[in-house]
Amino acid sequence: MQNGKRVRVRVSGAYACFSRPEMKVERVSYEVMTPSAARGILDAILWRPEMRWVVHAVEVLRPVRFISVRRNEVQSKIAPGSVKKWMNHPETFQPLLAGAGSDDATPRNTLALRDVAYVIEAEPRIFHPNAENTPMKYIGMFERRVENGQCFHRPYLGCREFACRFEPPVPNEQPENVNLELGMMLYDIICENQGTYRPVFFHASVSHGVMRVSPEAVLSNEKQREEMLACSYKR
Repeated sequence: MQNGKRVRVRVSGAYACFSRPEMKVERVSYEVMTPSAARGILDAILWRPEMRWVVHAVEVLRPVRFISVRRNEVQSKIAPGSVKKWMNHPETFQPLLAGAGSDDATPRNTLALRDVAYVIEAEPRIFHPNAENTPMKYIGMFERRVENGQCFHRPYLGCREFACRFEPPVPNEQPENVNLELGMMLYDIICENQGTYRPVFFHASVSHGVMRVSPEAVLSNEKQREEMLACSYKR
């Protein structure tokens, strides 16, 4: 599961939806997991404020297959002010209901992926390395948690309702021999100090079943790349 200073983990699930941001109303998934979705899975297994996961590759282990499902979603958005009010006065909390005859519910179609499996290859980047704060420390912690099935919260494949299984890679399992041009794909989101968020995109492609997404290779803007690698999303 370890490759030098990198980790490899196999993830799979019955359904997945890595939503394209250009589709404004109904969800349409990318053909392959996005780097930000891969990082979210790694964070669910192991996260520490002293480091961040940098994804280098996503291997596609099963054929790309879509399925169309219809689900109830809500039309409203939760305002940040409402969240603060509920935190201070929990008795005033009112959930947004997507079913049970709620007026806010609306049926929407989702073009999702089905029967997916990937191998994520990534490394921990340390913000302030020292003798006690090294990549190998977090690699060892990550491997033990994967072996034991431990996670901070249940990882998911794009949408929270699409649960993700994780395990060590299967020996000798090879990626699908597939080549895809995916166009512009969401790489990740930069969280700025003012509380604003800035998306970063890159030109994605799959060659012989592997999508390589090392930031040094796919993000040509050096300033943008440095901002992203310096960003911890949960400080």
